Amino acid sequence: IGLYKPFTSSMDEGWTRLVFDNHQIKFISLMDEDFRTNKLVYDSIILPSIGERFLVNGNSEERYPKEFTGGVSESGVENLKKYVENGGKLICFDDGCELVINRFGLPIKNTLKDLTRKEFYSPGTIVTLDVDTANPLSKGLNTKTAAYFINSSAYEISDKTKVKEVAKYGGEDILLSGWIYGDQYLKGKTAIAEATYGKGKIIMFAFRPQHRGQTYGT
Repeated sequence: IGLYKPFTSSMDEGWTRLVFDNHQIKFISLMDEDFRTNKLVYDSIILPSIGERFLVNGNSEERYPKEFTGGVSESGVENLKKYVENGGKLICFDDGCELVINRFGLPIKNTLKDLTRKEFYSPGTIVTLDVDTANPLSKGLNTKTAAYFINSSAYEISDKTKVKEVAKYGGEDILLSGWIYGDQYLKGKTAIAEATYGKGKIIMFAFRPQHRGQTYGT
């Protein structure tokens, strides 16, 4: 397992490391240079919740020493695409899926992306997931599972022959704790998606399943 570790610093990457350490799951931290030089020799690569701009561009050379700037770069994105095409598995959490949506040409979009806070707002809410337990990714989960949603995403799949829905946000029973403004934009939307890309796979979590190392249910 390769876990991306940016120089821009990512709290979500740190929590992911903690979860792996607590469960004694071996992993290697992948740096920007590994993407640029195509040293992507892993069974799986994980992108924590980091937006596309920070992933690709990283820190600015105007403010930081050069060795800590530049992100994975455009060439690194192309190397990542080739990695998946050749049989690798890419797993991304919440904002980390933005790069995949924009660069991999999958028939999926984040339906919450352009909404204002006057239309939709959910700054920390426990929601219901309706899980397809027939999918191997859902092994051990219940058909109704609680997940933590904090300014996260929701997906709409336009071609389900290319992208599978593993779990979706609940309907009338969506709210378990906290509050949601504009819940009609979230109900029934895809929460976990799985896509084939070349010989490889892409797993997209619209939320953060390992949020702060506390969400044991997911």
